[in-house]
Amino acid sequence: MVIAGTINRVAFYCRVNHRDRDYTQYLDAVMRRLEEKYGRQEWDLQIFFEEASGADPDRKELNRLKMEITAKKINVVVTMKADTIARDWGQFIEFMTICSENNVEVVCIDKTEDAQSIYERIRQFVQEYFEGRDDICR
Repeated sequence: MVIAGTINRVAFYCRVNHRDRDYTQYLDAVMRRLEEKYGRQEWDLQIFFEEASGADPDRKELNRLKMEITAKKINVVVTMKADTIARDWGQFIEFMTICSENNVEVVCIDKTEDAQSIYERIRQFVQEYFEGRDDICR
């Protein structure tokens, strides 16, 4: 959760599966998106960068990010778009659940593929289709 007037800890998760390894090209967009979403804040930016498949469940930086979120060391995660987190639905839901349980919002630079709104639609579907039985989808 972002708290106004404090230094908020933001994680930029950047995953690529090709030769473009220069995550620094996205840092201005990360900061613009944060300001657009939360206004002017002080940010402690941490980079979680890896070259890996979005379907790989053993991604070192994604697993490190999940541990940092669980340890309450992250207030918000910024990523390019939802499939940067995972191309596997189970992994995506697991990551977003960890964020939700720890009050960490996920902000995507690409608003058309926003992870937070996709996750909310999935949760709404589960609520309506399974009549609130979250244990069925775990």
